[in-house]
Amino acid sequence: MIGAHNALITKIKTIRANALKSSDYDELLKKRSLSDVSSFLKKHPGYQDILSKVSENTINRSRLEGLIRRQKFNDLMRIIKFLKMKDQSFYLLSLLHQEHEVLLSMIRSFISSEVYDVVKDLPVYFNQYSKIDFEAIALTKNLAEFVEALKGTKYQEMLKSFRNIKNEDIKYYEFEALFENDYYDYAFTHIQKHYKGNRKKELEDVFKSKIEIENITKIYRLKKYYKVSNLEIKSTLIPTNRIGEEKLDQILKVEDPNQILNRIIEMGDKAFVGEHDQIYLEYFTDHMQYKIANKLMYYGTHPSMVFLGYMILSDLEVSNLIHLIEGIRYSVPESEIRTMMVF
Repeated sequence: MIGAHNALITKIKTIRANALKSSDYDELLKKRSLSDVSSFLKKHPGYQDILSKVSENTINRSRLEGLIRRQKFNDLMRIIKFLKMKDQSFYLLSLLHQEHEVLLSMIRSFISSEVYDVVKDLPVYFNQYSKIDFEAIALTKNLAEFVEALKGTKYQEMLKSFRNIKNEDIKYYEFEALFENDYYDYAFTHIQKHYKGNRKKELEDVFKSKIEIENITKIYRLKKYYKVSNLEIKSTLIPTNRIGEEKLDQILKVEDPNQILNRIIEMGDKAFVGEHDQIYLEYFTDHMQYKIANKLMYYGTHPSMVFLGYMILSDLEVSNLIHLIEGIRYSVPESEIRTMMVF
């Protein structure tokens, strides 16, 4: 078993070796067009396969973002196909996350009225691991059709109460919260099933830290961008004993979302103090996840811990690139784009 564990750790770290490095981000931040970003990534070992047949002069934003996500999907599939251990179902958490990402992308397409080609952006072999009929959901144009196309999967039951909502009335954050709950339910169930003692506690602590970070980010985003009421925000949060209900209520009472970070620090949570003078709360929460993930990735002694670190770092790389692409699209200054990225 030790040999299998070491082999899996080596496999994960080998794939991670192709990730973007600080020097790569420094170069990417100098790019001021989508074609320049695409051209750079096309030559990078982490993305050259997925972009090899793509013309950097004609690729659009949504296509490039889709291919970046697909590359990360494909990398995860390389790890999943390598698994032979009894706790394999825990590692399949990554596939659940990818299912959620695909479904959320479809829901975003209903809101924006943009066509989203699910099948084209699917990772290699992904449909072998999922019960979702991706070709069927790709044809849907609203929630009613979407829920019907999910027949035979657990998602039809999860989403059936939303099926009569019109596209213009969709509240995207409600679906994010729904899938987040599903993700963490799966994680804690399979940790309980496969692990015990210190390993179980370590894994649970990582997920509880992620929940804590994501809850705070969610409060900030829903207040700042969606003007959602405190009661509705609270209904989307995932319960955790890391931050008590009393503390959450204090954070929710902060009227100005830009003051949330200051309130958290005043409450004595020094973990939210960043290394740089950044203006975005999202930076601090992403920075915390980055520190957690690096520790897991490079100091974890069990493949489950290293794999968790890899998943978080992979997601952060996708977020970094999307921040860059969106920043270029809206002519955001390089210095401001940098504050949104974590590396």
